[in-house]
Amino acid sequence: MKGYFQRYGYIAVILLNSAVTFIKSYLFMDLLSKEQLGYIALFQSIIMLISFLQLGVIYGGYRLISFSIERQRRANDAVISYLLLLFIGVCSVLLLISCFTSINWFWIGGVIIGLVTLWNNWISNMHIALGRTNKLSILLLSSLLLSFIAIPVLNKYPLYGAITLIGLQPVFFVVLSYIFNKDFAASFRWKNLTYLRLTIKLGFIPFLTGILHYINLQVERWVISYDLGVKALGEYYLVFVYVGLFAIVPGALGTLNFPKFMKALSNTKNDNFSLIETFKVYYIEVICYLILMSLGTIYIMPWIINLLLPSHNNGVHYVHIVFIGLILFTLIDPISFLINAKLHYKALICIYIGSVLISLSAYAFLYINKMGSLVNYSYVNVLFYSSITIGYLFYFFTIGRKSLYKS
Repeated sequence: MKGYFQRYGYIAVILLNSAVTFIKSYLFMDLLSKEQLGYIALFQSIIMLISFLQLGVIYGGYRLISFSIERQRRANDAVISYLLLLFIGVCSVLLLISCFTSINWFWIGGVIIGLVTLWNNWISNMHIALGRTNKLSILLLSSLLLSFIAIPVLNKYPLYGAITLIGLQPVFFVVLSYIFNKDFAASFRWKNLTYLRLTIKLGFIPFLTGILHYINLQVERWVISYDLGVKALGEYYLVFVYVGLFAIVPGALGTLNFPKFMKALSNTKNDNFSLIETFKVYYIEVICYLILMSLGTIYIMPWIINLLLPSHNNGVHYVHIVFIGLILFTLIDPISFLINAKLHYKALICIYIGSVLISLSAYAFLYINKMGSLVNYSYVNVLFYSSITIGYLFYFFTIGRKSLYKS
């Protein structure tokens, strides 16, 4: 019972975080012009691009700790050492570029917040792998509330305030985590690099699939910006907000369930952590979430947007289109985690490469034939998510059937 209380307490905090994130987005859409919203979308794209540089060490370290808590110290040392080297490398590149041309603060801010966000993600994953979901919930809530000190800046200087509001929460979370988790302190030794190779080996393919997913997101933003203009990107901003909010709970469920998958693999005789039991519970949670989101998206969201953000009413139609793809994509989350836990990495990469190629072909077709519109680009999202879903289902019920069903 205590385990379920911690589990759903964490989900409750995540939902609260989602609600607050929506409020932040509402403030952005209310106070910023559509052109400024376009710049915020590009700023968030920089943060995403920085995440590409982690090469899977965060997921690899998380996988190691989920499999065996005794590996926490070495995994933490390896990941933090890599993040430190990454910080030094990025700063060196920025310094080199500044010798030849001036660098806009906008890009520097995106790079710094991107690096802090990587650090934030690692610490969050370490909490979950170690079973400290109660402490994680408190720290997330505290950092969320502390980030509100930027609200006055948002009111006076909307663009600068929005960027500050985006960046403060991960900064506060990292600081608070080290204050309340003394064992998170890392030591920096060259032998950490040996263990680092193992973390990259375990995390690189899942990381690569994440990159392919991000590439699709980035192509969508840059195509809209180039083809239809930054203002159109601002008009589409509601979709970006919705997709980000929608993914929070499935992401949390996946992160919470993954250690159970790993424990089941390391101790198949323990009925409490059997793959079948975990798989069933995971699916029930996903279906319940999708039912609630369907009701909210179809009946409640249009009313809220019309009441609070009438200038973004057009965005509701785009959200309803993309929602179709999100449902399909979320339904195969438990399958994707099972394939991941079983190290069927070749299947993962093939499915994502094929789906991204289909999506890129659709974007190119629309652009070349001058058929680009926000409605058509929304349907490309559905095509991308549908391709991934079909790929996973085909592999799950055919090629990987025998090996995946064994616990």
